[in-house]
Amino acid sequence: MSVISGIAYWAAITNPNTTFDSDGVWSVDICNLDEKSLATVKNDGLILKNKGDERGDFVSVKRKVRRKDGSLNRAPDLVDGQKRTMSNTLIGNGSEVNVHYTTYEWEFKGRQGVSADLRAVQVTNLIPYNTEADEAFDVVDGAFVSEEGDDDIPFAS
Repeated sequence: MSVISGIAYWAAITNPNTTFDSDGVWSVDICNLDEKSLATVKNDGLILKNKGDERGDFVSVKRKVRRKDGSLNRAPDLVDGQKRTMSNTLIGNGSEVNVHYTTYEWEFKGRQGVSADLRAVQVTNLIPYNTEADEAFDVVDGAFVSEEGDDDIPFAS
C-alpha cells in the first residue's frame, strides 16, 4: 500500500467515469509529484505518462466498479484534510491530493505490467469543479432552492 501526493486532474471519485467502460471506473491522474512520491511510483513499478499537456509527467490510479468475477468493488474513500468524508464533492483540476493505492500485476494479450488500484483520496486543497451552470448563471435571491444541495443529512429514527 502506497500514498503519493500531487495535483489531481480528471478526477472521477464520487461518480465513476463510464466513457470507456459501461460499468464505470473511478480514477484520477496525479501530476507534480514531489520527490518522495516520484520515488514511490518508480519503486512500485508504475509507468509515468506524459501527453504533452499541462499535466506534464503524471501517473493514473484507477479502480473498476465491477471485478472480473462480476462482483462490485467498493468505491474509493474521499476525505478532506481532517479525514472527514466528502460525499458528492467533485474534484476540479488543480486540486492538491494525497492518493492511497495498492499495486497489482496484470497480463493481457501477451502484454504485462503493474497498475495501481485506487483505494482512497484525501483532498488537501480543493479546486471546485465548475459545471457549465456554475459559469453561466448568477445566484437569484428569493428563487426556488432545491433540498438536494442541503448539507443536513436526515437520519432514520
